[in-house]
Amino acid sequence: MLTRPAHHFAALTASHPELSDSDLLNSNNQSEFTGKADVVVAGAGIIGLIYAIQLKTFSPELKISVFEKSSAPVQKIGESTLSSFSRFTDGTIMPNDYLFRLFGMKDGLQFYCLDSEGREVTCEDVGGLDLSFQLDRRMSELLFTMWAQSLGVNVYHGVELNFEVDKSETSPFNPPTVTAKKFPSSADTRVDTRLVCDASGFSRRLTSKFGNKEYFPGWNCDAYWAYFKSSMQPDSSSARLDHWDYPATKHMCFPEGWGWFIKLISWHKAPLANLMDMVAYLIDNAKSDVPAIQIPSTKELARMFGCPFEYIVSIGWAVRNDYKFPENLDEYGATESERKFHYFQRKYPTLDGLMNDVYELLPNYYGPRTYFVRKTMTYRSPVVAGNGWFAIGNSAGFTNPLISPGINAGIETAFLAATHTRDVLAAPDSQALALMQAKAKEYQAYSHDFMIPRLSQMNRFWYTTFRDHRLFDALIKCFWACGVGAVSTHYKRRFDSDDLKWLVGAGSDDFQELVSEFFDIVDPFSTDTVEPEVAEQVYELSRQFLARRTELYPANAWAKYLRKYSDKLQLVEGKHEREVGGNCFAVRCWGCKSWIHNLIEACPVCGTKVRGGRGWFRMWLW
Repeated sequence: MLTRPAHHFAALTASHPELSDSDLLNSNNQSEFTGKADVVVAGAGIIGLIYAIQLKTFSPELKISVFEKSSAPVQKIGESTLSSFSRFTDGTIMPNDYLFRLFGMKDGLQFYCLDSEGREVTCEDVGGLDLSFQLDRRMSELLFTMWAQSLGVNVYHGVELNFEVDKSETSPFNPPTVTAKKFPSSADTRVDTRLVCDASGFSRRLTSKFGNKEYFPGWNCDAYWAYFKSSMQPDSSSARLDHWDYPATKHMCFPEGWGWFIKLISWHKAPLANLMDMVAYLIDNAKSDVPAIQIPSTKELARMFGCPFEYIVSIGWAVRNDYKFPENLDEYGATESERKFHYFQRKYPTLDGLMNDVYELLPNYYGPRTYFVRKTMTYRSPVVAGNGWFAIGNSAGFTNPLISPGINAGIETAFLAATHTRDVLAAPDSQALALMQAKAKEYQAYSHDFMIPRLSQMNRFWYTTFRDHRLFDALIKCFWACGVGAVSTHYKRRFDSDDLKWLVGAGSDDFQELVSEFFDIVDPFSTDTVEPEVAEQVYELSRQFLARRTELYPANAWAKYLRKYSDKLQLVEGKHEREVGGNCFAVRCWGCKSWIHNLIEACPVCGTKVRGGRGWFRMWLW
């Protein structure tokens, strides 16, 4: 039975207009600040909150406090997710059909590789394997904050932490010294804790004390992005881009890098108090096991709680930083980020036509800036675990937004760190120091030595294929074959320790060996033209690799997941749709025209019931 909607936070702000956003968020904690916690987490982004939620799920008795410098959740880059995220949310937070009321639906990845002139396009895709989300990061971090609070985790916004560390190897098991700046009073406050988790992201509040960022040899990447409205017209430039309007994360690839196109539901214009009331309503119903079909639609929730929403599109380019721009870019805009965004848009006619015909810029949508930039994105922290602490997510390292490792691989660091934290804090005092040292060594090997290098190699692989559409055509299906393994089992379980070696496809030894063989043929640090004989060598590498993988996983029926290929990953002339039998797919709601998945009973956006009941779309579409 549905719980009654309450407007507690809206009423609180009406009666106390002096409350800041952080006051409002902090009022939702179940207990007062005491200056003590078993675990302190620096950073209330998605990865820090996943760590806290997972640890609290493992060990409900632990007292966990999360501190966030920002006064409230804000939008940021990194909106696309994969199955690791949706399997985590469905297994640990709430049913995913609840979340489709808050976030845009995503089914798969679509790639459009431009030739060097930017006119010819090679289209490739994968989908039907799983469903996930395109995130409004303000909403996702608010949801995770309030879910953590509902479990008894205290999350404090508007609080910056400082750390002091003892780097000696002979010291007893003592975590870093933690100081909360000007909290809860105007003076700094010491926070006593048994263990610290650094989830502070790019600011690296704790890991920076153990050394500067490490960069891999050769080129790195810079990103430039902005936000847009979409006005999809049937006769627009998107018409020749196969399935452009399908709800996948779209990658427009060109020799210098690639661009992302991510359509998401934005709650930016909704007041924080109203959003908190709406999220609290969903949490109460989820904890009462109310079936998702009974939950009001997005449109009804927006009306009930005064939370306007709209669809927007995040668009950006992630390009190699060894590219030589013209000396004068003044004609392209007023700031560096605007100029370089427009430079790549205009360089390629297909991209320029698409942007001009389909997308309208949203100036200053998220504050005073319209265009954003992040430079030299790929790095790793030299030390990511030590005496009484772990670092997770971007504090440990980052590679590239390609295939969304920030969230999707970051979950794996959070899960492993939470597992180690549980074990260390449960150990007898006489064993705690030795166990902490062993777990820190294991975590260092995973994050620093295994995860970040393999993700970096994956990105070098992708960027090298983007240099020439022949390389892309030959090798992209190798990534599908290697990145999934056994399709029938990989996407039908909850997130668990087996995911630690997946790394969104980069974790397998087979893939890393493929990359090594590819780089023996094509220099990843070069920008030279690819000669025909070199391209043929890559095609031969692809044929041999696909033969091995097909023999290893003969049950993988790829025609259900790839629009252009047979079950054995052979190109089929004239095939442009996936065959029947995939795990899922998206169709249009005939009520509001939003994309919804085929296994749902009613549109989560407008509430229109599915004719014929659950699964009817499968019969109707085919």
